[in-house]
Amino acid sequence: MQALPQRFQNGILRLSADNGRPNPETWYLVARDRSEDAAPRNFTVVDGQVASQRVALNLRTLLNAPSPISLDRVQVDSRDAWDIAQRFSANQGSRLGSVSYLLQQEGRNAAPIWTVWCYEPNGRYIGVVSFLATTGAITSSR
Repeated sequence: MQALPQRFQNGILRLSADNGRPNPETWYLVARDRSEDAAPRNFTVVDGQVASQRVALNLRTLLNAPSPISLDRVQVDSRDAWDIAQRFSANQGSRLGSVSYLLQQEGRNAAPIWTVWCYEPNGRYIGVVSFLATTGAITSSR
Protein backbone atom coordinates (compact mmCIF):
# COMPACT_ATOMS: atom_id res chain seq x y z
CA MET A 1 0.00 0.00 0.00
CA GLN A 2 2.96 2.29 0.58
CA ALA A 3 3.76 2.04 -3.15
CA LEU A 4 0.74 4.19 -4.01
CA PRO A 5 1.15 7.92 -4.54
CA GLN A 6 0.58 9.69 -1.21
CA ARG A 7 -2.72 11.30 -2.26
CA PHE A 8 -4.28 7.83 -2.70
CA GLN A 9 -3.01 6.14 0.47
CA ASN A 10 -5.93 7.21 2.68
CA GLY A 11 -8.46 6.38 -0.02
CA ILE A 12 -7.87 2.64 -0.58
CA LEU A 13 -11.24 1.02 -1.29
CA ARG A 14 -10.13 -2.52 -2.09
CA LEU A 15 -6.95 -4.58 -1.95
CA SER A 16 -6.73 -8.00 -3.60
CA ALA A 17 -4.26 -10.57 -4.87
CA ASP A 18 -4.15 -14.12 -6.19
CA ASN A 19 -1.56 -16.87 -5.87
CA GLY A 20 -0.43 -15.94 -2.38
CA ARG A 21 2.05 -18.52 -1.07
CA PRO A 22 1.90 -16.53 1.28
CA ASN A 23 3.10 -13.34 -0.44
CA PRO A 24 1.79 -12.74 -3.95
CA GLU A 25 3.98 -11.02 -6.51
CA THR A 26 1.13 -8.78 -7.70
CA TRP A 27 -1.43 -6.81 -5.70
CA TYR A 28 -4.46 -5.02 -7.16
CA LEU A 29 -5.80 -1.90 -5.46
CA VAL A 30 -8.72 0.39 -6.07
CA ALA A 31 -8.20 3.80 -4.53
CA ARG A 32 -9.71 7.25 -4.63
CA ASP A 33 -7.81 10.50 -4.41
CA ARG A 34 -9.24 11.85 -1.14
CA SER A 35 -8.27 15.44 -2.01
CA GLU A 36 -10.66 15.65 -4.97
CA ASP A 37 -13.93 14.12 -6.13
CA ALA A 38 -12.32 12.06 -8.89
CA ALA A 39 -13.24 8.58 -10.08
CA PRO A 40 -11.51 5.69 -8.32
CA ARG A 41 -8.33 4.37 -9.93
CA ASN A 42 -7.10 0.81 -10.36
CA PHE A 43 -3.47 0.21 -9.42
CA THR A 44 -1.38 -2.87 -10.09
CA VAL A 45 1.57 -3.19 -7.71
CA VAL A 46 4.28 -5.70 -8.64
CA ASP A 47 7.12 -6.41 -6.23
CA GLY A 48 6.31 -3.28 -4.25
CA GLN A 49 6.25 -0.90 -7.25
CA VAL A 50 3.26 0.58 -9.10
CA ALA A 51 3.27 -1.18 -12.47
CA SER A 52 0.11 0.44 -13.83
CA GLN A 53 -2.74 2.74 -12.94
CA ARG A 54 -5.94 3.67 -14.77
CA VAL A 55 -9.40 5.00 -14.06
CA ALA A 56 -11.63 2.30 -12.55
CA LEU A 57 -14.28 1.41 -15.10
CA ASN A 58 -15.83 -1.41 -13.06
CA LEU A 59 -19.48 -0.42 -12.70
CA ARG A 60 -19.88 -2.37 -9.43
CA THR A 61 -16.98 -0.43 -7.88
CA LEU A 62 -18.46 2.87 -8.99
CA LEU A 63 -22.03 2.11 -7.87
CA ASN A 64 -21.28 0.40 -4.56
CA ALA A 65 -19.11 3.32 -3.41
CA PRO A 66 -17.26 1.26 -0.79
CA SER A 67 -15.76 3.02 2.19
CA PRO A 68 -12.05 3.67 2.29
CA ILE A 69 -10.25 1.09 4.42
CA SER A 70 -9.31 2.43 7.84
CA LEU A 71 -5.66 1.44 7.48
CA ASP A 72 -4.83 2.44 11.05
CA ARG A 73 -7.26 -0.26 12.22
CA VAL A 74 -5.69 -3.06 10.15
CA GLN A 75 -3.71 -5.19 12.59
CA VAL A 76 -3.79 -8.44 10.58
CA ASP A 77 -1.53 -8.28 7.52
CA SER A 78 -1.40 -10.71 4.59
CA ARG A 79 1.13 -12.94 6.38
CA ASP A 80 -1.22 -13.21 9.36
CA ALA A 81 -4.08 -13.87 6.93
CA TRP A 82 -2.05 -16.75 5.46
CA ASP A 83 -1.61 -18.22 8.95
CA ILE A 84 -5.36 -18.03 9.60
CA ALA A 85 -6.00 -19.65 6.20
CA GLN A 86 -3.56 -22.47 7.07
CA ARG A 87 -5.44 -23.22 10.30
CA PHE A 88 -8.78 -23.08 8.48
CA SER A 89 -7.49 -25.46 5.77
CA ALA A 90 -6.11 -27.89 8.35
CA ASN A 91 -9.52 -27.90 10.06
CA GLN A 92 -11.01 -28.83 6.68
CA GLY A 93 -8.57 -31.75 6.42
CA SER A 94 -6.55 -30.10 3.67
CA ARG A 95 -3.08 -28.68 3.17
CA LEU A 96 -2.91 -25.07 2.03
CA GLY A 97 -1.04 -24.40 -1.22
CA SER A 98 -2.14 -20.89 -2.20
CA VAL A 99 -4.72 -18.23 -1.42
CA SER A 100 -6.54 -15.32 -3.00
CA TYR A 101 -6.84 -12.25 -0.76
CA LEU A 102 -9.43 -9.49 -0.55
CA LEU A 103 -9.39 -6.66 1.99
CA GLN A 104 -12.27 -4.18 2.08
CA GLN A 105 -14.53 -2.27 4.41
CA GLU A 106 -18.32 -2.23 4.08
CA GLY A 107 -19.13 1.06 5.77
CA ARG A 108 -17.45 4.07 7.25
CA ASN A 109 -17.52 2.76 10.84
CA ALA A 110 -17.28 -0.94 9.98
CA ALA A 111 -14.20 -3.02 10.66
CA PRO A 112 -12.05 -3.89 7.64
CA ILE A 113 -12.54 -7.52 6.63
CA TRP A 114 -10.17 -10.00 5.01
CA THR A 115 -11.79 -12.63 2.78
CA VAL A 116 -9.38 -15.42 1.83
CA TRP A 117 -10.08 -18.19 -0.69
CA CYS A 118 -7.98 -21.27 0.03
CA TYR A 119 -6.56 -23.80 -2.44
CA GLU A 120 -4.55 -27.01 -2.05
CA PRO A 121 -1.10 -27.28 -3.70
CA ASN A 122 -2.76 -28.99 -6.71
CA GLY A 123 -5.19 -26.05 -7.10
CA ARG A 124 -8.25 -27.83 -5.65
CA TYR A 125 -10.56 -25.38 -3.86
CA ILE A 126 -10.73 -25.86 -0.06
CA GLY A 127 -13.06 -23.07 1.01
CA VAL A 128 -13.25 -19.42 1.97
CA VAL A 129 -12.74 -17.78 5.34
CA SER A 130 -13.52 -14.19 6.34
CA PHE A 131 -12.19 -12.46 9.43
CA LEU A 132 -11.73 -9.08 11.01
CA ALA A 133 -8.56 -7.30 9.91
CA THR A 134 -8.56 -5.68 13.36
CA THR A 135 -8.30 -8.86 15.45
CA GLY A 136 -8.25 -11.91 13.19
CA ALA A 137 -11.57 -13.12 14.64
CA ILE A 138 -13.32 -15.31 12.04
CA THR A 139 -16.68 -13.93 10.93
CA SER A 140 -17.59 -16.68 8.45
CA SER A 141 -16.24 -19.74 6.71
CA ARG A 142 -17.57 -22.16 4.15
